[in-house]
Amino acid sequence: MSFCSACQAVASTVPTIVLGDVVIKPYATDQLDIGGFPQSTVPVDGVGVRAARLRNGARITIHKQFEVGAIWDFGPVPKGPMRLFEGQVSYTGIKHFVLTAGIFKPSFGLESMQAQGDTVFIERSSISTITRNLAAGIARQAVQIEAHGKHYHIAIAGTAGTAGPDHDGNQRAMVFRLVGVPVSTHDLLVHVGFSGEWVFKAAQSPGQAPAVDFSDFPELNVGLTGKFLNTGKIPLKDAGAFGLEAAVAWKKMLLAGEAYEIEANKRIETGVQHLHFSGWYAQASYTLLGTPRKWKSRTAAFSSPTCQKNRTFLCDGAGVVEAAARFSEADLRSGAVNGGRQQAWSAALTWWPVDILRVTLQYENGKIQEVNNTERFQAVLSMMQIKF
Repeated sequence: MSFCSACQAVASTVPTIVLGDVVIKPYATDQLDIGGFPQSTVPVDGVGVRAARLRNGARITIHKQFEVGAIWDFGPVPKGPMRLFEGQVSYTGIKHFVLTAGIFKPSFGLESMQAQGDTVFIERSSISTITRNLAAGIARQAVQIEAHGKHYHIAIAGTAGTAGPDHDGNQRAMVFRLVGVPVSTHDLLVHVGFSGEWVFKAAQSPGQAPAVDFSDFPELNVGLTGKFLNTGKIPLKDAGAFGLEAAVAWKKMLLAGEAYEIEANKRIETGVQHLHFSGWYAQASYTLLGTPRKWKSRTAAFSSPTCQKNRTFLCDGAGVVEAAARFSEADLRSGAVNGGRQQAWSAALTWWPVDILRVTLQYENGKIQEVNNTERFQAVLSMMQIKF
């Protein structure tokens, strides 16, 4: 078999390599962010440039029964830590079932399970990021079994820490997700789900008590060194998060939202103090040009819009275009812990001139409430991303 005859490109500018029963799909998610805060009561840099999520590698399928992911994260740059983003093996030989082990992203939450290149906005909502980073999220050491079909997705995983320089390998937790699609027609799809995670043993640095921090940037990051939402390290006995997710896809419109409750048991001298945090978001997106987002059973999440005509360049002469709006809230205040309460409005316009190239312009208006202070900010961020 010659190499050229083994290369196939199906509605993509990047070929898939087929060598007998082995299929190799090159993988890349390379992102450049440019933006800043034209108005803010928080001391931040005016404009920033950041090369983020420089993730490159390959996903390999062997005999249609085994899937291997090997992806390295080179960013963000400058001065960002490098890590193994994905190093996992999945067995798919039993219909509708997948067994996965290694370093990967366990199934948890609707927005979390959208690939970075498929998210409606440049960054996920803060509450989605905060909860998934507790025991799920990217580069997680885990073992997972899942079952999926046209109308359902069920997954349960045992997780440890994350790979890389910020690893917390001595953490132990369980993660699960239940999703159903009660309505699925040509024009209408209804998605409902429930996710949960519980950390039985929090990460522990040498000589220190087990601890976790809940924090996030203001739903965008242009090289910020401080996080607006931040509880600081909390010595924990255990902690967990539980959330509801829902989405309605009707023709070219997609409405989606999630709500999460975080329960944490803080160690104190007299025993344990119970802490409670919460958050939610609601968003709407509309495909102005192109085929709207499609639901994928493997991840129980939605893909990016695509071209209607199976073309990779300037679909209908203008490319694929999507507009979106979102409101989100995250409240990290409980007891003596004051991590702040963030509320943010966001609007975004995204253009795919080529199937692997995405350009997004996003505006955000938000505020952070602390005990005796309210800080407001406006931000503008643009992103150019190559993903295949």
